[in-house]
Amino acid sequence: MKKTLLLFLTLFLIIAAGCSNSNGSTSTEDETPEKVAAESKFPEKTIKLIVPFAPGSLNDNQMRLMAKAAEKFLPNKQSITIENVEGGGGIIAMTELMNAKPDGYTIGQGTVSHLSVLPHYGDASFTHDSFQHILRNTAAIPMLVVRADAPWNSYDELVAYAKENPGKFSYATTGEGSMSNLNIVAVSNAHGIKLKNIPFEGGSHGITALLGGHIDGAVVMPSDAVEHIDAGKLKPLFVYSQEDTEYETASTLKDYNLDSGIPAYSFLLAPKGLPAEELAILHDAFLKAQKDPEVLEYLDNLYLGVHYLGPEEAQADSARSFELAGKLLKELGLIE
Repeated sequence: MKKTLLLFLTLFLIIAAGCSNSNGSTSTEDETPEKVAAESKFPEKTIKLIVPFAPGSLNDNQMRLMAKAAEKFLPNKQSITIENVEGGGGIIAMTELMNAKPDGYTIGQGTVSHLSVLPHYGDASFTHDSFQHILRNTAAIPMLVVRADAPWNSYDELVAYAKENPGKFSYATTGEGSMSNLNIVAVSNAHGIKLKNIPFEGGSHGITALLGGHIDGAVVMPSDAVEHIDAGKLKPLFVYSQEDTEYETASTLKDYNLDSGIPAYSFLLAPKGLPAEELAILHDAFLKAQKDPEVLEYLDNLYLGVHYLGPEEAQADSARSFELAGKLLKELGLIE
């Protein structure tokens, strides 16, 4: 009798266990972003988004538009307010974000310059690893342009010229150690050529000098160059991207099997220690905002593209950029 009862109980437990898994999924698998958002109390108040740029700047306008779009996908009909924190080249804003409570109510924008370049100079108390990446957002991809009447009609021709005339080809950047400078140095090193960097305050200043015949080329963002390319005044020789380019005269990193450079990526960040539920809700809202038609139209007009990566991939990309930037800054003699 005891054996029969024991056998019955064993069979009952097996059947019960099977029934509990009859749906073929666990509770974790059922927790889609939509379900997490629907069941969450977060957010219960307004979310602050720190922008390390001045009001009315391109970065500020972009984040305001994206925040407005993201609000539509947040649970509990809460809003997102922008707080512009300027100064110190972004150090003040990034430090405030790093030190904020990791509860999801303070998030911020950060660029590859803030995360992967600035910390190498020793003035910042943070690194790329001091934040929780929510997602990688947008990027402007720098390009090397020359005048339309320049003797080089391809990057290979420029490489051949530079090898015969080391240091003679002069190009504009926004300064030593800038995104434009680091990208051209990385590719130049790969081809064993030496070019001459001429720093300018901004991309438009470099373009003016180039059009005036004062320098041979310029590494700028598309927003500074496309108008002049379309007008037939400039031609691109290199686009610092792993993707194909529409320009017949331009080569890319992909064409030479080169590693990714340091595009001007922007990221959405939170303080380290952000709980998984809050991370999932913020990620989902801003991922959907990236696809908003109004946002996409604005980005297209600025020649910006969405270069999405999720939290883990975005963190890994920041680490890659940090290592590459450190190597290049040392080669330039800007850090020890």
